[in-house]
Amino acid sequence: MRQANPVRGALAGAVAGIAGSWAMVRFNHAVGGGGFRPGGAHNHRRLRATPNDTDGTFSDEPASMQVASAVAAPVIGRPLSEDEKEIGGPIAHYLFGALMGAMYGAAAETQPSATAGAGVPFGTAVWLAADEVGVPLAGLSGPPGNYPLSRHVAAFASHVVFGLTVEGVRRLLRGYPALRTS
Repeated sequence: MRQANPVRGALAGAVAGIAGSWAMVRFNHAVGGGGFRPGGAHNHRRLRATPNDTDGTFSDEPASMQVASAVAAPVIGRPLSEDEKEIGGPIAHYLFGALMGAMYGAAAETQPSATAGAGVPFGTAVWLAADEVGVPLAGLSGPPGNYPLSRHVAAFASHVVFGLTVEGVRRLLRGYPALRTS
């Protein structure tokens, strides 16, 4: 049996969180960034998906871009330009994913039951805490009721992809056997 090492678990989790964040963006791109609607990718106003952009029919700026601008403004003495937000937003997205992954990786080392469900419960918890509660409470989006079910479903699905990816990469980096589906 392997000795629990929360520091190594956190490091593996951070790398896995970055991979999970990347997978979320790719997933959003695959579904067209427009949620699960008929003709989603073809009716979408943008040709590429960006972090936190799960429904391009809404004009609200992704939370990651708002956070990047809020963090940068005191340092540089002004809000970020749109081009700078295009860089800062993904950086904020990946940093948040790394932080969530690090916490998960450390927890997985000391509480193996945290990995039950192949990371799906973890991804679900991140979706609920961040997207459905945290982002609106922080004033980075409107209340969840302001958005159609398709947007919530797409965000939930992308967080399931995040959780699955984080657990898979974490297991790989920590030298655990791959998950079996049968």
